[in-house]
Amino acid sequence: MTSFPPTVHSFPVQRRAQILGFFVCSAPLLVFTLTAWTSIVLLPGALLSLFLLAGGELPATRLAATERRWFWILAVTLVAPILAAALSALMRGDRHATQFDAPSRFLAALPILVFVLRSRVSAARALQWVLPVAVLVGLAVLQVFGADPKWGPGRDTTHFVDPLVFGYLNLSFALMCLITLEPGDWREGRRWSVVLRVIGVLVGLLLSVRSGSRTGWLAVPIVVAVWLYFLWGVRNLWATVAALVAAALFALLAYFLLPPVSQRINQAVMEVVSYPWHGVAPDSSVGWRISFLRMAVQLIAHHPWEGIGDTSHMPTATLPTFAFASPASVEHAFHSAFHNQIVSNAVRMGVGGLVATAALLLVPLMVCARALRRDGPRAHPDAAMGFAFFTCMFVSSMSTEIVDLKFMASLYAVMTAVLCGAVLARRRGEP
Repeated sequence: MTSFPPTVHSFPVQRRAQILGFFVCSAPLLVFTLTAWTSIVLLPGALLSLFLLAGGELPATRLAATERRWFWILAVTLVAPILAAALSALMRGDRHATQFDAPSRFLAALPILVFVLRSRVSAARALQWVLPVAVLVGLAVLQVFGADPKWGPGRDTTHFVDPLVFGYLNLSFALMCLITLEPGDWREGRRWSVVLRVIGVLVGLLLSVRSGSRTGWLAVPIVVAVWLYFLWGVRNLWATVAALVAAALFALLAYFLLPPVSQRINQAVMEVVSYPWHGVAPDSSVGWRISFLRMAVQLIAHHPWEGIGDTSHMPTATLPTFAFASPASVEHAFHSAFHNQIVSNAVRMGVGGLVATAALLLVPLMVCARALRRDGPRAHPDAAMGFAFFTCMFVSSMSTEIVDLKFMASLYAVMTAVLCGAVLARRRGEP
């Protein structure tokens, strides 16, 4: 997993770095079964990274000027959420401690990012084993203990996460396995790795469909198109067109062959078309999300700089009213957020929250996308997996919150550190 020179003197630190590298890459492993698992990886991983860095035995970081610039942009991105939370709280005079919990997770990821850069950990090498096991563990838990009954039929998930999180995480892991699959892997003898990744794709997609959640599905044609482009599209224009057509056909086949997919898409389209722009909107999944955005626009307009803080503890009797929204939708928006990560943080923390959250969602994606475009998934599997993960997270963030819960903030923070750190550390042309 690392690229230390194989000398006697470097072996102890090399071994420690390999173990720590695999440990921090194991963040997805038990995410469906232990709610504290990602925090168990993030916080000790950060402390152990600091310990190894303080020892001074890791190789020095030698980044090209462009990579160095992206490292500092990424570092500022990880610090920005806690700064935005602190500044908005100061302007409101709000000392409530819970508002700093999730943002502080990204600050804790900084030592892991530097450790990955210095130790040259290959995140993809570990994740190609971790991700299939993670989805298989989720499937096993469902089969042994059954789905959480509180969500009703057709919304399968474990007792540890809600269906939206279960759906988009399984989808993300499936796409991460998919984008690194190439025929050459089988010919080169990496057959167990190929078999496991194929299983990861199939089981991850199955569990995402079983969750009954549409969150993140728009990421599928994007990632599939990129995967097919690098398989054949780089050869010529017609191959590129064929890759795009194949991606579109993949989406159409999913729609026509999987009844849960077609039912959920048809329901969403019907709810969008029937949404009334005058009077009180009826309660529905998509209707609520439209109403949430309308509420958020009004709240941001009235509190653009300081935001209104954490709304989850506001008594129901004190909630404001909106002419277009039912009381149930208002209560859900204030107590469970606005089902859009950027919008929710803009409501809570004002413009600072909007900018910090947008950067958190887009900068890691840009780091991976530029390396993937330059080198391709075969030369840079870390960039390929990162592109798939952050694309799915960004798409999912448009219809739900992905970093508000402590365990999801911890997972996103660790994945940002290990994937982007591995991308920035890899020099062009290296294996």
